[in-house]
Amino acid sequence: MKGKASYTLFFLVTLMVQIFLLNNLTVSVLFAPMAYVACIIMMPLDSSPLKMLLTSLVIGLLMDLTMGTDGLNIIATLPLGFFRRPILNLVAGFSDFDKEESAPSEKRLGTYRYHRYVVTMVVLHSLLFFGVEHLTFDNFGFFATRLLCSTLASLAMVYFLLLLFTSKLSVK
Repeated sequence: MKGKASYTLFFLVTLMVQIFLLNNLTVSVLFAPMAYVACIIMMPLDSSPLKMLLTSLVIGLLMDLTMGTDGLNIIATLPLGFFRRPILNLVAGFSDFDKEESAPSEKRLGTYRYHRYVVTMVVLHSLLFFGVEHLTFDNFGFFATRLLCSTLASLAMVYFLLLLFTSKLSVK
């Protein structure tokens, strides 16, 4: 993304969609989309690990305050911030973090690697969030169904938000 203003706008729009739309959407107990993961996914590639952790902490704290989940979002977002670089390196084969100032994109990572990165981040977040929320193997079928439905809904919302801001991505 070009500059801090574009990322700030993306950050604010994503959080507002999550807080005012998705948190109040009650279609089913199985359906809990979490689009705020897009904020961590789209952080600039040259972001320091400390900046990633602080951003993840702030996002998790904001979501916990608005959702009333008592630390559950922090538990799910902090590992995303911590493991973002290794995930980018492992899943997308990207290791030149210091040379890239802008956000990950299809043109920068390649279509397949970019989508693999986005899906991996959303699935990891969902596993952490719903795994800690459920915290037992009792009624595993319900857990697996909720995990699948919510992950697919989260992916749809993340891709929708990324599509909205595609024109703001810098394509070096």
